Amino acid sequence: MALPPNKQRSRRLRKKLRVGEFQEFGFEYELKVKRELSEDEQTALMDRMVDELLVPRNLAAAGWVREGFVTGYLRGSATEDDRQAAQDWLSAQPEVAEATVSELKDAWYVED
Repeated sequence: MALPPNKQRSRRLRKKLRVGEFQEFGFEYELKVKRELSEDEQTALMDRMVDELLVPRNLAAAGWVREGFVTGYLRGSATEDDRQAAQDWLSAQPEVAEATVSELKDAWYVED
């Protein structure tokens, strides 16, 4: 979804639209695995990601093993520190050959 046209909005509307001071940021991840993983291995990797990376940092993710998007849980943003921690954690997993984490980007609107 593209960002709504820039115009004056009330604080309540800015919050509802998640723009201005309420803008939320996240980042994409992409993984290349060393070998094809079984369903159980994929689930185990994602369970570890949730337990060791996402929950301790109050983050949420959409996606699965190969790619996904991470942002703050409920409302809020991922930080640069969260982005770097994700890069480090993903790269350290034995199943992962290569992990790429994007720069922080708007979690709700695609930039044109």
